[in-house]
Amino acid sequence: MSHNRGFTITELLVAIAVSTIMVGVLFTVTFRYYVATVKAEVTTQMALESHSLLTQLTEDIRLANAIAETNLITDPNGPPEGWETNDPSNIIIVESPATDSNRDLIYDQLTGYPYANEFIYFTQDNLMYKRVLKNDSAPNNTAVTTCPEAMVSPTCPGDRLFSSNTANLTFTFYDATDTQTTDASQARSVAFSVNMAKEVYGQTIELSNSTRVTLRNQ
Repeated sequence: MSHNRGFTITELLVAIAVSTIMVGVLFTVTFRYYVATVKAEVTTQMALESHSLLTQLTEDIRLANAIAETNLITDPNGPPEGWETNDPSNIIIVESPATDSNRDLIYDQLTGYPYANEFIYFTQDNLMYKRVLKNDSAPNNTAVTTCPEAMVSPTCPGDRLFSSNTANLTFTFYDATDTQTTDASQARSVAFSVNMAKEVYGQTIELSNSTRVTLRNQ
């Protein structure tokens, strides 16, 4: 005579309830770990993007002829009214000396000053770009004008994308006496702060990075 028996309905319901709780706990722990991992990855990515942007800005400005109020080189793909250095609009125009293939400066024989290319840093829908405008008057100029993605061609490569998470780029100009000035042409150093932000599972992750750089060619 066999004494083996199956589970009763009560035992089965209890087992299902315990299993459901365990699965729920495991899911919650796993999801929280996943979210924490994603947040850490986003924070790291924003830190790398902000560092890359500020490093390039620092390099360009240290070698710059000046910070320009407006672009002097025509940009057929720019705003109809032209570019304008503007803090709230996250736009800054850097005049960079033109160089030849030997990395030597190309001088204008009439003025005695180097020809200047223009670098336009700007944001568009939280995307931070750098556009290059080549000075065609400079003989043997190795710079190459860049274009927005829709206009990219073999002769016009795409603008450099630094970040897709840029909330804003703020900057403050300082003149030769280290006094704040709103006149970009008088700037001898610039303090930058780039603010990054991205929403992850309903929470906004933010990160800020800053630096200050001196125009060595001024």
